[in-house]
Amino acid sequence: MSDDIDYTTRDMLRHGGVAFKIGVVALVVGIALGFMYVFGWGFFARTTAPWRGATEMREQVESGSHRRAAYDHFYDLCAQVQSDEASVRNLRRELASKPKPDDARALQINASITALENNRAENINQYNADAAKKKTEGKFRSSGLPYQLSLSTKETQCTSSSPSPAST
Repeated sequence: MSDDIDYTTRDMLRHGGVAFKIGVVALVVGIALGFMYVFGWGFFARTTAPWRGATEMREQVESGSHRRAAYDHFYDLCAQVQSDEASVRNLRRELASKPKPDDARALQINASITALENNRAENINQYNADAAKKKTEGKFRSSGLPYQLSLSTKETQCTSSSPSPAST
């Protein structure tokens, strides 16, 4: 009978030690969680910020609405550049027309040409800047559009210079 008692005592001591260790670990975890709760989740927030930020950015950039808007953005900018060029051509044609416009109208035409050329340059610069953004807007520029637009080009083409797959 004493062997049964010894065996049970040893069992109890062994299980009691395990329970004690589990209790200590639970207490330490509880205290750590309590500190994080009291002082905010700053430790976890700082530790996971890069990962969470990258995930949030990827979700926003890869969303269907952002993809579509970025894709359309390049076509819209290129079309605006072409519209400005057409307006400048029309105003220059009016300036060179017979009979010549009076001085007040010529002054107005020249001011409009300057404004349109400035707007054209702004749109070209915006197009080129956005096309260079490889991780956001730039990755959604259509392959049918030029990689960059040039300020020195008189007539912008909103298609790439390489042949399309349909024409080969």
